Amino acid sequence: MLKGIFAACVMCCSAFAYKVSICKVVEHEAINSVVAGVKDELKGKNVDYDVETCQADAALGFQIATKFVNSNADVIIAVGTTPAQCVFKFAKSGKTKLVFSSVTNPGDIAQSFDKSNTTGVSNFVDLKPQLELFKKLQPNLKKLGIIFNSGEANSVSIIKKLEAECQALGIELVKQAIQQSADIPQAANRLRAEVDAVFITNDNTALSGIPYIVKACNKSNVPVYVSDTDQVVKGCLASLGPNQYEIGRQTGRIVKKIMDGEDIKDMPVEYPDKTELFINKTQAQKLGMEVPDDVLDTAKVVM
Repeated sequence: MLKGIFAACVMCCSAFAYKVSICKVVEHEAINSVVAGVKDELKGKNVDYDVETCQADAALGFQIATKFVNSNADVIIAVGTTPAQCVFKFAKSGKTKLVFSSVTNPGDIAQSFDKSNTTGVSNFVDLKPQLELFKKLQPNLKKLGIIFNSGEANSVSIIKKLEAECQALGIELVKQAIQQSADIPQAANRLRAEVDAVFITNDNTALSGIPYIVKACNKSNVPVYVSDTDQVVKGCLASLGPNQYEIGRQTGRIVKKIMDGEDIKDMPVEYPDKTELFINKTQAQKLGMEVPDDVLDTAKVVM
């Protein structure tokens, strides 16, 4: 009798679980940190998760989005631009609620989210302070290389912004486009012979190949800067960027509001609350570089 009552209670509780479906653009540390942040923020809530990865493939992303909608997800979290684009048409037609996360340029999803059941958190932060940091570490920085996937909408949009900021600071931006992760070693070897430093922004393909980029650039004592602080430990010199885990927490707080009955249509798109500075002092020594004390003093993490 008691077993039957317990089973019924479990079924009842499961029936009222809030269904949160998550589609990740790719598998790498930054994206996984976002998901971890979401889940930690929602601890204590009765949540049923379904997590998939679309491997930056729009066709697969649309299949996953369709599956999530058909399974009556209460909210879909899309981590990255590609899955967000795939889910948006369902949100716009009222079939689901979309909360995107770690999207560099929300305009790549839609020009307006008005009445579209869509909001989220961008991972974009001002590029100028990042470039000013690079100049402080390398006063003679003239040529900055960048590797990016020309098929990633977020990367194409950030390149345009980066070109303007570089020009204002007297830096030539040397672009190296790739199509897939297999192109990274060759691209890195080509760039290291042409530039004073390499910068990897929020490009998911390039971020997945950081070890190859660092290995190639080390041969020419060319420092690698990155927008994702989680990558500094892999041999990048520095990062001034948002904490991806905290972006996940911020995303989770939006989901909480929706769970508590607030209207998603009244929620504006959010941006990172702050940036953090990570410095790899060990890498600087390998490159024969000196990190100024005032930079070290403002760093959250020095390794």
